Amino acid sequence: MCLSHTDTCLDENGVPVSLKAGMEVVAFEEDYEDGVRDDLVATGVVEPSPDWLQCHGSRWVLRIDERGVRHQSDLSSA
Repeated sequence: MCLSHTDTCLDENGVPVSLKAGMEVVAFEEDYEDGVRDDLVATGVVEPSPDWLQCHGSRWVLRIDERGVRHQSDLSSA
């Protein structure tokens, strides 16, 4: 998953964070179903973008772990 086209990414408070290989991160995106917010969440490790993705401007990607992408509500029931 592409994280950034620059060397930084914004955290949940809008503060820039410098990305580097090996960082463990939690990525999220707002998601709504029937008007109820249930964000998508993924955890993994930051890696430099592969060559084929760099041509689209990507600098950093998230290698998502074995838990995959899930909804926030799934985390509270685990």
